[in-house]
Amino acid sequence: MDLHGSIATNLSSAVQSARRLSGHPVHADTLSHWTDLLHHARRELEAGSSEVLQSLIVELETELAERTV
Repeated sequence: MDLHGSIATNLSSAVQSARRLSGHPVHADTLSHWTDLLHHARRELEAGSSEVLQSLIVELETELAERTV
């Protein structure tokens, strides 16, 4: 995955975008990117990255879950 900036920054941006787009359609490529970002962040967390990632992962997962309900 090609990221610009830190994983935490990318997760934070994804959460902000998901919230801003709440109630609006989101392109499949964007959803795919967010899902890939979550997988990448989980791998980094398992490898010992900071606890900050955990809360951002949960926030993005929550935003994505609310889109499928």
